[in-house]
Amino acid sequence: MLDRKDIIRILPVHVISPRANKERAIAAGEELESLVATLGGEVVDRVIQRLDNPDNATFIGSGKVQEVLEKVENEAIDVIVLSSVAKPRQVHALKTVFQKVNPQIEVWDRVDLILHIFDKHAKTTEAKLQIELARMQYMGPRIYGMGYVLSRQGGGVGALGAGETNTELMKRHWRDQMKKITDELDKIAASRTRQLERRRRRGLQTVSIIGYTNAGKSSLFRALTGKKTLVQNVLFATLDSIVGKLYLPESGREVMLSDTIGFIRNLPPHLIGAFKSTLLESVHADFLLHVIDVSDREFPEKITVVNEVLRDLGRRTTDAIYVFNKIDKVEALDREALREKYSAHSPLFVSAKTDDGIQQIRKAITERLSRQIAMPREVTFEASQLV
Repeated sequence: MLDRKDIIRILPVHVISPRANKERAIAAGEELESLVATLGGEVVDRVIQRLDNPDNATFIGSGKVQEVLEKVENEAIDVIVLSSVAKPRQVHALKTVFQKVNPQIEVWDRVDLILHIFDKHAKTTEAKLQIELARMQYMGPRIYGMGYVLSRQGGGVGALGAGETNTELMKRHWRDQMKKITDELDKIAASRTRQLERRRRRGLQTVSIIGYTNAGKSSLFRALTGKKTLVQNVLFATLDSIVGKLYLPESGREVMLSDTIGFIRNLPPHLIGAFKSTLLESVHADFLLHVIDVSDREFPEKITVVNEVLRDLGRRTTDAIYVFNKIDKVEALDREALREKYSAHSPLFVSAKTDDGIQQIRKAITERLSRQIAMPREVTFEASQLV
């Protein structure tokens, strides 16, 4: 494992299709390097490889492998980060080459990087269990024959049964550990489900803030509830579900408002699936506030990403109110065009930073909830369904 130090020197390696849209390719590269910054790493340099598809053996071509090798040697690189999901043999092949000049080098793909960020931000038992579940689901195919899980769990090969191979032992151990984690998450999910059911019996309505990571969800939650939460300009600052009370003076009622993990593009389903117990607040909310960073030139694509994830979770998206945030960062915003394009989602325009438009959100919530009848309904979920 990488030795912990204040700054990790990281070299991103971007594989881009020669026919890729230039702006979209730049945005994808910026997002990867934002993830590096979130981890606390320093982008020392970058390498760009134009290929229709990653090289089957080494992810990047042989010429680029040599270029990266020279940078590892000359620029004291700690970690190579590949721009997308790589195959185990590709990661192993690259690491074998780069270890010739730096025996401590690590090679991560995009999911490895995100898992390290999750590790950094996990605070609660639930978040830590969910991250471990995601890691095991992702690493499972990579560890057979490598002793990865046993080394993490302190196991050994002494438990080998008659005729049982190392690979079979790894698979059995992996399945046992997965069950142990999902059983723990089932207990947490059951407790969360009981809380949701109690709220419904008391007639408490719920609103959930959702959106792409770093859209300003936590800032909006804080502006609406006054509840102190972590607000940082980094990706995945929030991994847990946070719930607060929102008083609506127009109706004289309180509602429950929740904020949870942000979504991101191109994640394997199990990474979002591992957080489904946390996302229960969003899945079963009376309606959603979908927060959108209107200063982001890629916000239409990110709206699509969020909606696709919600549909995968079995949550309809037609009842979401679109909250276009960060209007303070846009000089000339065509609100009428956005209202027309997204009219089905009653667009609102706010700045959680300056509180501009926050009162309109409270009014919109009041109006929406007044049209809904809070009917008690059964809420059930088992984390083991995801494995």
